[in-house]
Amino acid sequence: MKQQRGIALIAVLLLVALMVIIGTEVMFRQDRYFARTESLVGWDQRYQYAMAAEVVALRALNDDLAQDRNHSVLTDDCVNDFWAVNLPPTPYENAWITASVQDLQGRFNLNSLVVQNGETFERNPTAYQRLVNLLQQLLESPREAELLASELSDWIDSNNLVDDIQGAEDGDYRWRRTPNIPIAHESEFRAIKSFRADSFKEPEYWGLFAALPVGTKLNVNTASSLVLDAYFADTVGDVGTKYVMEQREKGAIEDLAELFANGPFGALDEEVQQELREAFSVRTDYFQVMVEVKTGQQSQRLVTRVQRKESGDIRVYSRQLVPRLMPMEPACNPFYYVQSEEEGSGVND
Repeated sequence: MKQQRGIALIAVLLLVALMVIIGTEVMFRQDRYFARTESLVGWDQRYQYAMAAEVVALRALNDDLAQDRNHSVLTDDCVNDFWAVNLPPTPYENAWITASVQDLQGRFNLNSLVVQNGETFERNPTAYQRLVNLLQQLLESPREAELLASELSDWIDSNNLVDDIQGAEDGDYRWRRTPNIPIAHESEFRAIKSFRADSFKEPEYWGLFAALPVGTKLNVNTASSLVLDAYFADTVGDVGTKYVMEQREKGAIEDLAELFANGPFGALDEEVQQELREAFSVRTDYFQVMVEVKTGQQSQRLVTRVQRKESGDIRVYSRQLVPRLMPMEPACNPFYYVQSEEEGSGVND
């Protein structure tokens, strides 16, 4: 009888222990399920808030175009336009929303390295030299400028031939092949053979580049001094950049023919002036909308790229949720207020 009572007690203890284990597992899984559901609901809520802010930004772009039509002058600049305004952290229900709109045509278009000839893309020597001029200002080692520009040109052009001694085609890559078409995003620059993660002096320099359709022009009203220096380096140099900056202080530039016929540009040959007029524009078709939403300790950033046609139609062609590796970009572009290095000034916050 004593032996039987001991076995029964052990069985009861085992049963209780089993029930405790099962109960603990159920509570753990339930807690994990609630946490996952809360995370998904929070993520979706932040995304919907970001999409709502995006709609507001696109409406501002449309309103700006309507205002330009009312004044019979289609221009975009970073001073008077509706879209060129930062939305500071703003409370909305249980979230904080920050937003800004950037002008992508104020940046160097990497796809300008080629020109389209039928169905093929051929090197553009003028754009190649402009990229070299820009990279020499940005790289830790300026001597790498021609190397990177050559490899990127080979990456984009249609042929499989190395066009100069510093280029690189399929045979120079082990795990990938050159696409031989224009790139879809400026981050593709990282894929070329000689690019290193620490190539740029500052990571913010990515804000000087964009990947836009071949033939897209640079907006003279929104381009930073660094990009303008790269464009004018082989003609009038930084004197041309200073002249453009002075004209922008008086108001948005409306007439490219007048701009490039006066000041330091007036001494240039008509052919060179015409080449500059064809490279620039006074308005923008491509914009970037950057929205950051924070709820509690969680936040996410939505980056949307759009094309605003002259007819007023707006098409979203890229939408990304990106990690918060750098601060939000200011309105217009990160380097709009950067003056030439000779003037000894930096970014105006």
